[in-house]
Amino acid sequence: MSPAEDPQALTARMARREARVNRLIAPDQPPGVIRPPAPDLVVRVVTCPTCGGDGADPPFEHWSVSRAETTLPTLSILGCEWLTPRAVLPLAVAAERGAMPSAYRTRAVALLDGCDLRAVDLSERWADALVADRGSPDGAGPWTLPAVTRVRGGGRHPMFAGPHPPASLGALNDLYLDVRLMALAEEGI
Repeated sequence: MSPAEDPQALTARMARREARVNRLIAPDQPPGVIRPPAPDLVVRVVTCPTCGGDGADPPFEHWSVSRAETTLPTLSILGCEWLTPRAVLPLAVAAERGAMPSAYRTRAVALLDGCDLRAVDLSERWADALVADRGSPDGAGPWTLPAVTRVRGGGRHPMFAGPHPPASLGALNDLYLDVRLMALAEEGI
């Protein structure tokens, strides 16, 4: 990836990555079982600077929401974000393969942490290694989940850069969703 790579190419790559991780096989789940695996994890809620959201609705009941120190891996999300169980499938597969870092985050949190789109793309590359089954992905984390999110409490429209994308990325969402849909079809999903 060159510094001059355009945002459309980055966005398309991220969309294809999400499509590829969606074909991963859930560990310890026979065909026909719908419940995806969920390793023990603590959700860290980051107050949304746009809407003030500071709640959480984890996709699994056994995930705790805490700001206290823990030895468990953490997933940082904005207080207004909602993740589907499918979105955390790569996290579960990484845990099964013994490659789980101590911290994950959503794209919205990565952007809030000061990452630009190129840095978010780089922080998702662990998922490429996971899909290619190249052993343990590189990097200590935080690893960024290659997944769209929705607004917690009823948002139906998926957003690739979080529930309140920066104006500079908002126009790329339609491109992302189109490329992801085409890539899912190519993957047979």
